[in-house]
Amino acid sequence: MEDFHRLIYELNGIIIRSKSFSEIGDKIVELLSPLMPIDWTSICVIKDDKIWIKALSSKIPSYFKEGEEIPLSGTATEYVFITREVLYEKDLSEGYKFYTGKYHYEKGIRSILRIPIISQGKVFAVWVLASIKPYAYTQENIELLKLIASQISFPLRFFLLYEETRNQLELLKAINNLSQIILSDIDIDKIFEKFVEELKKYIPFERLSIGIVEGENIRYMAVSEIVKTGRVKGTIFPLKYTSSSWVIKNRKTLIRKDLLKEKTFSIEEIKIRQGFRSTMHVPIFYKGKILGTFNFSSINPGTYGEREKFIAETLISQISSIIAISYIYSPLYNHLTEVYNRRYFDERFDEEIRYRERYGGNFCICLCDIDNFKKYNDFYGHTEGDKCLKEIAKTMKEMIRKTDLVFRYGGDEFVILMPNTTLEDSVKVVERLKKGIKEKFIKEGITLSIGIAAYPQDGKTRTDIIDKADKRLLKAKESKNSIVFQDA
Repeated sequence: MEDFHRLIYELNGIIIRSKSFSEIGDKIVELLSPLMPIDWTSICVIKDDKIWIKALSSKIPSYFKEGEEIPLSGTATEYVFITREVLYEKDLSEGYKFYTGKYHYEKGIRSILRIPIISQGKVFAVWVLASIKPYAYTQENIELLKLIASQISFPLRFFLLYEETRNQLELLKAINNLSQIILSDIDIDKIFEKFVEELKKYIPFERLSIGIVEGENIRYMAVSEIVKTGRVKGTIFPLKYTSSSWVIKNRKTLIRKDLLKEKTFSIEEIKIRQGFRSTMHVPIFYKGKILGTFNFSSINPGTYGEREKFIAETLISQISSIIAISYIYSPLYNHLTEVYNRRYFDERFDEEIRYRERYGGNFCICLCDIDNFKKYNDFYGHTEGDKCLKEIAKTMKEMIRKTDLVFRYGGDEFVILMPNTTLEDSVKVVERLKKGIKEKFIKEGITLSIGIAAYPQDGKTRTDIIDKADKRLLKAKESKNSIVFQDA
């Protein structure tokens, strides 16, 4: 009995003095190894519907990693959690009851023992011990381990609460540090480098990018990478080939623990060739909408879990507004109307032509002129005129499709670029828009005149297509509040 008390005393001391769960695991193995064979051990902490692998110590290759999270459902840990009973699988070569047994057996484990750790009448963790020997644990070993588990449950529970509190304090410190960086400048280019360096202290990555959604594409407005991939700032990639498309559709973070096993999107094949194994994609929300995604990439599998997800979502929520403002006030944006400007229209138009020349397909442009705007501006003044322009731009963005892009072309003219759209389909969209503008601005007498041109039937160069749309717009303005999409 004296030996038992000394053992408990030493185990409690290990838990109290240790700085991490990894240290606890190693020291427990060191203390108990003279009494029984232990080649692998861990404490599986149960939280909601997940298992957190803690205090992992292994003399053999381990399938699981310290700090990893796995679903509780269907595991041996869930069985112990529900029954509150010891589970002893004496020889995995004779078969295993749970899917996790397959992974342990493949790593050389033959016998595995699970002991419930109970606090306040509930199982909050399961102590797992394993050996490469079959039938490694005697009934005497099991009774001893049950006694130990009952004695260390309180200090272990206390250590878990301490670790959680410490992590929260570290996160608050990170938020404070990153907030100071964010508030130091409005230019995302100036703050991004400092932000990345600070973020690395909390989340590991070899590549980090900010992708902004532009219709059917994603544009990378900031990139930081150790592994060089050639996807620099300004690179545009079709959205449908990326993980960001899933994030935007489901409005939540996507984690890929191992790209070799979870390939879904075309871009993931490229990432694997570049050496990346795990990724995390976090939505950037602005005014209730997803502006884009924060994309983390690591060369190691299993890098991202619930901890990294929580930190990333918390920190990115702090920077989302500055990203949005920086983007809106970028050289590609018209700050008054909050739509893209003429310069970016020229860039996107040329990109669209190059894409269609290579892959085929259609697109349309719709030149829109605001009828009676000069009269409105002269009567109410420029301030009210600016408000009217902004409201018209907002209405246009709301009424067109998600894949369409609006640009301020100049003065009271806007242009809509419609990728993958036939002439007939574009007419349907702008008919709805024309009607909506007239109804919304009926008191102001504001309407739209629209000229439409399509690739390739109306031309194959920017000059030819714009010239055709411009001529049709002039024709539409003769009667106002009309659409012209073909020559007389």
